[in-house]
Amino acid sequence: MSKLKSKEKVDDGDRSSLELLNGVETSTSSENEKLHKLTQMVLSKFVARLVTKMNNKMMIEKEGLKSCHEAGVEEGKWDYLIGKQKKQKTRGNRKKKQKINDINNQRKGQDSEKLMEMGLEPPPDMPQVFQDCIRDLGGSEIKLVIQKFLQVSDLRSLQNRLSMSLKQIRNLFLNEDEDRMLNAKRQMAVTLVEPCLSVSTVNLAKWSIGSSMSYIINGDYSKVLKNNRDSLKPNTVVQIWSFCIQPNSQLGFALIKVTDGEDGHVIN
Repeated sequence: MSKLKSKEKVDDGDRSSLELLNGVETSTSSENEKLHKLTQMVLSKFVARLVTKMNNKMMIEKEGLKSCHEAGVEEGKWDYLIGKQKKQKTRGNRKKKQKINDINNQRKGQDSEKLMEMGLEPPPDMPQVFQDCIRDLGGSEIKLVIQKFLQVSDLRSLQNRLSMSLKQIRNLFLNEDEDRMLNAKRQMAVTLVEPCLSVSTVNLAKWSIGSSMSYIINGDYSKVLKNNRDSLKPNTVVQIWSFCIQPNSQLGFALIKVTDGEDGHVIN
């Protein structure tokens, strides 16, 4: 117990160290038990003290809120201020969305001008070799869906998607059942003729990207990227054509490279 007495002060919040030591000294002769009892006494006081401080803090916060009301912020005005804050937040979100739209529209306008400079407006016809492949699959009703520059997001295997903005769609290609399915946020399996003329199965979905809607090719699309990594690169101009495969009118697409993109750029 000599070690305990060497402590000049043990603050338990209420009692002095001398009172604590005297009480423990008379209760037992075991040094370990004396230390254990003293620790328990100090710890319990410390916890009680901490709880009191937390309760006081909560009371201060409540009083502060009460004082706001007493200072003239009536309940109706309080609701008005909260509603005004929400409107400001909503207005800020609208401005942000509008800015994104403006950037996207500017980029699309630049893309359109660039395509015209490249002699790709109006778009070139589908190459005969793809027409033959689609015919061999039993396909018909061929339509150009979109002509676009590939973005980095279209080429990342981890993102695993190729987007087709509804604002850039040139021809409607879905029947009523297919349109209803995609609007219900369901996806459907479709056939895809790849740039290398391999035929694979991918999924078609409809997503909200940023502030606009896009058709999305995903599913096993990452395998398509792997099969065509030598031809599909950033800023490659591609066309996506739709067709129907009989006898069940199954939807299919052909992804065709129109021009080369940036060389030496590997997308992981």
